[in-house]
Amino acid sequence: MILFDNAEYDRFFNPLCCKNKRIYYECILQLIEKSKAVPLLYETDARDTLILYLRNCAYAVEDEDNTGNADKVISSKKSETENASAILRYFRHCGWISEREIGRNGDNIATVMPYCRKIIDSIERIFNRDNSAALTNHIFLIFDILHSAFIEDHGRTHRPYSNILAPVTDSVSDLKNELLVLKDSIRSIMRMIIKMTETNELGQFLIKDEMMDSFFNDYFFIKKDGLIPGYISEIEKMIRQITNTEVYENIIKEYQHLNNIDEIVAREIIDSQLSEVQSFISYDYVKEMDYIDKKINNYYSLYSTRILMVLSNNVNMQTYLNDLLMTIKDFDPDDKKIIIDSISKCFGLQSYKYVGRKSIKRRKKRKPNTKSGAIITSSLSYEDKARLTEELLYEYPDRYGVKQAVGYFDSMFEGKESVIPDETMVKTRNDAMMVVASVIYSGTGDFPYEVEVLEGTIETEAATISNIRIKRKK
Repeated sequence: MILFDNAEYDRFFNPLCCKNKRIYYECILQLIEKSKAVPLLYETDARDTLILYLRNCAYAVEDEDNTGNADKVISSKKSETENASAILRYFRHCGWISEREIGRNGDNIATVMPYCRKIIDSIERIFNRDNSAALTNHIFLIFDILHSAFIEDHGRTHRPYSNILAPVTDSVSDLKNELLVLKDSIRSIMRMIIKMTETNELGQFLIKDEMMDSFFNDYFFIKKDGLIPGYISEIEKMIRQITNTEVYENIIKEYQHLNNIDEIVAREIIDSQLSEVQSFISYDYVKEMDYIDKKINNYYSLYSTRILMVLSNNVNMQTYLNDLLMTIKDFDPDDKKIIIDSISKCFGLQSYKYVGRKSIKRRKKRKPNTKSGAIITSSLSYEDKARLTEELLYEYPDRYGVKQAVGYFDSMFEGKESVIPDETMVKTRNDAMMVVASVIYSGTGDFPYEVEVLEGTIETEAATISNIRIKRKK
């Protein structure tokens, strides 16, 4: 293995095992990002990038032991420029960036070595992972690779083992790992919830939706959308059908050639790999998803129980109340009343209401051309509308308020569940204005009636109004 056989890689992991490992790690990330933006990274640009990072660094530079390479060691006593140069020399010493080579502009090249780039990328994917689409990406990748095996003369079919079966088995392995990480995440959440002892902590955890954002974003997408089950079904079908294709025989031939083994052994190995993939997709995947479902339900139960315990100061009040009620069950009524009155004086209950997300959610614009229950505007002239508006605002400010409208309809709804205003009900302008008030207050919480718009209009003595039904809210 080149890592152990080549002496230049003996110090390859040293920057990640010293006092300033955080600084070295972020410095190499800076150089990798810089190299993506330029055709060729030169030492001058690399040094300027590191100087800028060190000036804004959130970590204090610690003095490292001088092991005879003082020029390659950063120190709090050195300037940013000196430390940047020392970092470049240290990275060269450890095999992270290329050796000195003069480029076309006369400056030394400072390219990040491929092995270093791969190691850092792997560390980022493993320890600084993004859960937004990890599961779905693996499922889509498995589908796309298997689908290419059924396309005539596709590029992957020329080397089907290296370009089809091997990537599929790798993606299945990654999918297994993602599900295992998700299961571990549920355990970590449960441990986190158990450690919370303050109501504020539990409330903030729920309000910020940290569980959804940090752990189950992609998982809930799979469960609520019918897209992914369709892909899983197609993957199962393609795995069963691939053994009947020419690609399957070519996979065996390529594997036989790569490993220098006979056809029988190669066929057994390929069949076992395909069986493993099919077994996971058909059985293990479903089993793991069901297990995670069950664990998430347990999480919600734990969260609810934990909130109750925190609110009751870790005392199970329900058990104590049950014991008390069972004890006084056979007492005389007078004694019961004395005991209950005495107990009630020990508690002070208050009701709190929290502002929910729906309350602060921006309301959607009303769709045009929708029917609304109101007086037909075409039956009122501009002067009539102005006069009515002025009377409502100035002359009768409280005459058609919620309280007055509730009293009006309470007297009308005696023994009824709904009414349809008609000419027998709307005889005066006051009646017509109350009908308008019912439409206005229909969507409010303190008005116990709602309005249903029907077809057509109704002619009354006071006005022409829309045909509506006013009914009690359930």
